[in-house]
Amino acid sequence: MTKVIRFSKMYYVMQTLVSTKYQVVIPKEARRKIGLKPGQKMDVEVTENRIVLSKTKGKSGDYYKKLGGLWKSSEDIEKYLEEQDRAWE
Repeated sequence: MTKVIRFSKMYYVMQTLVSTKYQVVIPKEARRKIGLKPGQKMDVEVTENRIVLSKTKGKSGDYYKKLGGLWKSSEDIEKYLEEQDRAWE
């Protein structure tokens, strides 16, 4: 069940539930607003108490290049991300 609270034409707050597998359903209105399609990649931004999902723009490699050389190669980045994923399990 989704609860939609409309603040203005451009800004909505929507509520959804987290499943026992930590999955969430992105409300239909939100998917429609940004043109989200099944199988599309999403960027996940995490701050102190907020998780923001955004449509991935461009190729993920372009995003990694913008990190300013924190890693030597895309393989290093993938290895780091896999380690981080395992740490959350």
